[in-house]
Amino acid sequence: MLAQCITCLILVALFVGSAGIGAAAAYYKTLTSTIVTDTETSLENVDVVETDLVYDQDVVNILLIGADKRADEIDVGRSDTTMIATIDLKNGKLKLTSLMRDMYIDIPGYGYHKFNAAYSFGGVQLVYQTIAEHFGVKLDGYAEVDMEAFRQCVDLIGGVPMELTEAEAYFLQTAYSNSKHGEKDVVAGQNLMTPYQALAYCRIRQDITGEYGRTDRQRKVLISIFNELKRADIMTITNICMKSLNYVTTDLTESQIRSLLMSVISMGTTEIEQLRIPYEGSFTEGRLSGDGAWVIQPDYDLNRQALQYFIFGTGEDPGIDDAYGIGNDHFIEGYYPEKTEGISTY
Repeated sequence: MLAQCITCLILVALFVGSAGIGAAAAYYKTLTSTIVTDTETSLENVDVVETDLVYDQDVVNILLIGADKRADEIDVGRSDTTMIATIDLKNGKLKLTSLMRDMYIDIPGYGYHKFNAAYSFGGVQLVYQTIAEHFGVKLDGYAEVDMEAFRQCVDLIGGVPMELTEAEAYFLQTAYSNSKHGEKDVVAGQNLMTPYQALAYCRIRQDITGEYGRTDRQRKVLISIFNELKRADIMTITNICMKSLNYVTTDLTESQIRSLLMSVISMGTTEIEQLRIPYEGSFTEGRLSGDGAWVIQPDYDLNRQALQYFIFGTGEDPGIDDAYGIGNDHFIEGYYPEKTEGISTY
């Protein structure tokens, strides 16, 4: 989830660069000087057949990974959140695509598993291989973070304004009643959520929309952060960005990031277009044989077409209805404390 937060911080820094290109350049040079590039996991080294991938030099796609890992854990974990951030320099647009982690997918070299298993099997490079093989889009780099990093980011911006439904508030109050981190200290209505509250909110999947509601909440948090930071001055945003980048692992170099930052300045947009894959009406879901895992089984041809059209504008418009109808008060009866095991925020 911090991956979205970091992207948000960087993009907002660009949008409010009203001090002028020269002054902004000095800020962004300072900002990017703290970046450490992980060349060993560069997406450039991934074995993909690039001739089969859609690519446009004026459309930059960054893989965002939020890892399901605590600060004191050694294992890599699974990808809790996977998104593609798109900077469309040709059309002056910013886009964000959520990839559902429960998609039942053929992971190269490992067979069929849930999509988020790709990260635990082979890290960001295998995630890219899986995306390339099934959706046919070229990715230009990645940013990776874990849960502790997300909390640090929220702390840096002073909390996240968020309006909770009665059921969402009741869930946090009940499921985290014994927590020492204050997740339960929320109310129905408007809240300024602490780092622990924000992470707990992002991870709720106990309403009747399950994982779909979860990704919806993640996007709501992103938009809230985005809107808050748009109001800040350039020095404040730059300071937050500098500190936040210390929690990011990326294969992008300092010069690449600085080039992207400066390129986006001229775009002038402060909106983020969003897509969820698989999109509504393009999948079935259910348990694997018997009492197996609950999975989403997309129509990969339809979703490949949809993702390529959304990112690059290629092919025919699939006519997606993105009114997902999520964020409701319909939680499953008795589905509160006992289902938080394994999704704790600490």
